[in-house]
Amino acid sequence: MSHYQYKCIDESILLPFLKKYVFSVLHRSIPYGVPANYLTLVSIIVIWSCFLYLIGIGTPDDTDTIIVIFAISIYVIFDHFDGLQAKKTGTGSPLGEILDHYSDVFNGSIILYLFFRIFQIELGWIFYVVIWANLVAFTMTYLEQCIRKELYFGKVGSLEGVFLILIILSSLITPQGNFFWLKDKFFDIPPHIFLVIGLILGVIFTVAGSIIRLHQIPKSFIHYFITGSVICFICYNYEISWPISFWVINAYSADLILKSMKSNLLDAEIPKPDLIVYMLFLFLIFSHFFEYDIQIGFIVYGLAITSKLLWGICKIFYKLRTYWVWWNMQ
Repeated sequence: MSHYQYKCIDESILLPFLKKYVFSVLHRSIPYGVPANYLTLVSIIVIWSCFLYLIGIGTPDDTDTIIVIFAISIYVIFDHFDGLQAKKTGTGSPLGEILDHYSDVFNGSIILYLFFRIFQIELGWIFYVVIWANLVAFTMTYLEQCIRKELYFGKVGSLEGVFLILIILSSLITPQGNFFWLKDKFFDIPPHIFLVIGLILGVIFTVAGSIIRLHQIPKSFIHYFITGSVICFICYNYEISWPISFWVINAYSADLILKSMKSNLLDAEIPKPDLIVYMLFLFLIFSHFFEYDIQIGFIVYGLAITSKLLWGICKIFYKLRTYWVWWNMQ
């Protein structure tokens, strides 16, 4: 592994303001001894706890909306605390980078799920499109990083998207906001459809920007995009339950993203999309000749790709174990 150096160009329009007046101010209360990775773990635990909580309830009410707003806010704050703490203590490392950025892949999908639940939008094809579009943007970003050895965040990215979600969720608490977002329509089109269109346009700009900087479309991305789109279509067309679809779509994308991060941080081989997925496709083809539950194939694939991910994560963490800090010493 070559000498580690975090290279990132962040042109976020919100970050400078939030960093100066929110993140840096609140970060002063964090003791010097607390390792940056602990702060990352706090953000992960909070957002996953909210995810599991919302799965277990029926129709969300105003209290649930407040809980979601609080959880996302804590996530955003601590997600930026870790970088400030690592810089303050001089403990930035490839282990911290992969823990921070890789967890954001799953956390981003969870935030979108929370948004859909609070808005009481059916977890159908629109949900799959939104989740998939978000993962496409993440994947292209980290594929670009492993090729150019530099991470790039545009002017309008995930931070701006999450901040917008917080504003919209906060407006739901008021009667006017609740009516506007949940009951009002524009030309018989619910307002959330325009948000979905905005997200897709954002993904297009993100992918296009990466292609322009790379002067090429990576073959891995083409392979990934086509195969992943087929997975999403199958999930919708065969009416696979949303938890299984959510699991498989995220795991398939997480595989290539992990490989991309490994390629960048550990000088590993150029990443390629998962190939086990073609066994799932064969399973679906045979389902036309033999009668069996198609969801079984998705569950088996989900278990296979998840096991593969966990094994890959364990190997990376073992190799980078010397970077783990139990406590910062003055």
